[in-house]
Amino acid sequence: MEQGRKVVAMKDVRSDDLPTVMVADRQGIVCQGIGSLVAQIPEVRLGEFATDKATLKSLLANADGKTILILGVRLSDGDLNNVLEMVRKDHPEVMVVVVAEDTEFAFIRTAIKTGANSVCMMSQILTSLPKILGKLVEGHSIVPTEILRRLTSENADMLSRREHEILALLVDGLTNFQISARLGLSENTVKYYLKAIYQKLDVNSRGGAIAKYVAGNY
Repeated sequence: MEQGRKVVAMKDVRSDDLPTVMVADRQGIVCQGIGSLVAQIPEVRLGEFATDKATLKSLLANADGKTILILGVRLSDGDLNNVLEMVRKDHPEVMVVVVAEDTEFAFIRTAIKTGANSVCMMSQILTSLPKILGKLVEGHSIVPTEILRRLTSENADMLSRREHEILALLVDGLTNFQISARLGLSENTVKYYLKAIYQKLDVNSRGGAIAKYVAGNY
């Protein structure tokens, strides 16, 4: 008598049940490049792209189910710090992966301090991003070992949260008086913070500080 065979049917996973991955960066071509990689990862489904805060805010507000956001260091109208704070305030359930170039490593420090779930260097995105997304799908935050090593080996002074705020306003073109009014500080206090910022960035002018901040070299 032929021995019966037990057949186990695998349950199909509908694409609607998979976590949605959105991509946000100031350059649409970067969004498309990252999106093409995400589309090849079976554990997730590719969502929409955003190049500015308003679009991203709208996409997140209309998101349904588990959402993962892959975020570049700048959108067209805001830098990483601004965008991450917005996401953490309005959508704390969204898992965030920050992607940066090797020359923008300072933004990786900012990302971790501001609550990103993972970070990925652009030079390693082909190998690292699929692994990172796999961990996030399981509900785990992850920081690659090489990035942790770089973070723990750096001895340079880091900008404080307040210094980040003031530098971001400096980049937006605000004067000392306008910065003091925006943050509720005296002008003398703003000057004190600017002096500390210049020392930490090893520059001696507003232009030098702005250049380093925009390049992520701080």
